[in-house]
Amino acid sequence: MKIKRFFTILALLLVLSCVSISEVSAHRLIIDHEIGEIEIKAYFGDGTACQDANVKVYDKEGNLYMTGVTDDKGKFSFPPEIGMEEYTVAVDAVHMPGHKAETLINLSQAAAGAGSAGGTEMPLYTRVTAGLGYLIGLAGAAMVYMSWKLKKKI
Repeated sequence: MKIKRFFTILALLLVLSCVSISEVSAHRLIIDHEIGEIEIKAYFGDGTACQDANVKVYDKEGNLYMTGVTDDKGKFSFPPEIGMEEYTVAVDAVHMPGHKAETLINLSQAAAGAGSAGGTEMPLYTRVTAGLGYLIGLAGAAMVYMSWKLKKKI
């Protein structure tokens, strides 16, 4: 019995020492970051991707910044230039003549709205009202259940 207890205590000490060694030896600090690319997605009205479309990116002054082609998912990405906050992106679907689109991308406005979920967050008063309605609905359902139980007893 003493040998079993000895090996149990020894096993516990080994496990605890391994845990403390891994915590103590964690002195390395790694910081990793990425500077995001601007990604656009081109698609038609029915939701299909606009593949192999010519993309032209212009800066704020109208100078050509970059050209490219969308991939098989209709996506194209490009790195933003430091200090440039506004881009005009023009997409021309070469396989579907006449299908062209242009949009303005403003990074300062996009950064300001990054905390919200795409600008679709409900205002506070709407959330409070919805929460109260939810609680009143639950209370009503509980009252109906309780009255049903009382009727069943009688």
